[in-house]
Amino acid sequence: MFIGREEERILREGGYLAKALETIIKVGDAVKADRLLDVDTVHVSGVSYLTIGEAGLEYLRDISSSGARFRVFTTVNPAGVEYGNLNLPISEHFMRKQMEVVDYLAKMGASLWLTCAPYEFIRPQPGSIHAWGESNAVAYINSVNDAYTEKLPGPFTIIVAIAGKVPRFGLYVEENRVPRVIVKVNARLNPVKAGLLGRVIAGKLKGEVPLVDYDGWDRQLLKSFLASYATYSPTPLAIIKGINPNWSRYAAMMDKPDKLTVDEPELRYEQPRDYDALFMGCPHASLEEIMTVVRVLEKHGFRRLRKPLVISTSRFVRGMMNPELVSRLREANVILITDTCPMVSPIFNGLGIRSTATPSSKAMFYLPRLVNVNAMPCSIEDCLEGVLNNT
Repeated sequence: MFIGREEERILREGGYLAKALETIIKVGDAVKADRLLDVDTVHVSGVSYLTIGEAGLEYLRDISSSGARFRVFTTVNPAGVEYGNLNLPISEHFMRKQMEVVDYLAKMGASLWLTCAPYEFIRPQPGSIHAWGESNAVAYINSVNDAYTEKLPGPFTIIVAIAGKVPRFGLYVEENRVPRVIVKVNARLNPVKAGLLGRVIAGKLKGEVPLVDYDGWDRQLLKSFLASYATYSPTPLAIIKGINPNWSRYAAMMDKPDKLTVDEPELRYEQPRDYDALFMGCPHASLEEIMTVVRVLEKHGFRRLRKPLVISTSRFVRGMMNPELVSRLREANVILITDTCPMVSPIFNGLGIRSTATPSSKAMFYLPRLVNVNAMPCSIEDCLEGVLNNT
């Protein structure tokens, strides 16, 4: 792998920066990268104490105590608790350990956004280089912005943030981003079906990049589709016709692509009847998504839900909401949480939630595996109507 003058200087000078760069070079050699790329932003996954445990905490403690600091703008994924909220049903031990994780990241220079949807606030330019670890976020900026990132392991994103460089391999290489299969979608999508579409397409392919042909995308559908697709596919990129700014150029580079169709029957689902709570916010809910809930509640006079609705979102979105609206949602049995996500937190277990209905295919995959909570497909608007009409 080619090593430039700047890299040679860093290696000569030694210290934590040289150690980080040495690690990146070794990884680059292992993946047969030809050179290193300068990184614009980093997004660190693996921030919850629930998922990284004591070994991950020790890793962060060791790196931060070495004096290592991030050289590029770095954001972080949701933690296992809501920052500053001591009323959540989470043990003091867990909260203390989680705060230690976050403190080490802050010490190294991370911006504590604590969201899995940084693309709601960062709009990368086509062709810009990033090092992100959260699968839905990786798929989103690859597919929607045509920014370049691979899905990188959480510990490695920390090393990249220190060195500011990443090996050029995989989806950092334009030739590897060219679609091999055209997928025609013959269905009318809602957020649930968009998530199911991601799972279906990933299941039909063997890791090839698809060119997805569908009219009628909006931001919510894209989030749902790409979060699901990145969960079930090893390749976090789908070239979306009419959405990716360079989709026509990618299409022109295709050589005798295979063709597939996804029809309406493949995306059918049944509204669940028996569950403990509704959940939305995987990925973190936008203000627009939360307002869809508000509109349904307003239609019914903000009556209190007999089953709670848990919404996970970012602190930025909550900050845009009128405090009076937040209070009305709380009174209506809507639990609004920020900085965290039930996938990486013991909050559902603490609330006694054993089953949930959700529009998120990603949540349906991870909730049973990570926190032993059953999850089933549900249109939030339809389920809210069902709950309110039976109140």
